[in-house]
Amino acid sequence: MIDLWESLFRTVSALAIVLVLMGLATVIFRRVMGNRLGAVGGQPLVQVLATGYIAPRKTVSLVSVAGEYLIVGTTATDLVPLGRLNDSTQIHELLARTTEVSTTPSSSMPDSVLSSWLQRWPVAPVRYDKDAHGQ
Repeated sequence: MIDLWESLFRTVSALAIVLVLMGLATVIFRRVMGNRLGAVGGQPLVQVLATGYIAPRKTVSLVSVAGEYLIVGTTATDLVPLGRLNDSTQIHELLARTTEVSTTPSSSMPDSVLSSWLQRWPVAPVRYDKDAHGQ
């Protein structure tokens, strides 16, 4: 007859050994790979710099992807490219203004900083072709 306690002990010890081996593999993998996964020079490849909310579950975001600055519209189901900003000095100036505006309270602050950016600065349009995306 099979002893219940012996069987339980074997099961728990086998589970513990597997979990310890998985933890060790994770630690070794992170040490070997370092910052190579999704980051270049310690910074991620994709960064959301600013987001403006248009309606519930609908936003317009300024995204930095590998040095390019894109304006992207998002809904609950879609991600639509709206434009591309070419001058990185203007973007850095605008981001500096955003931090200044957010630190100094003002009654004339616009509802969305991103929408005010879009009105002031020229944006290069992006051609959106659903066939190119496989839809």
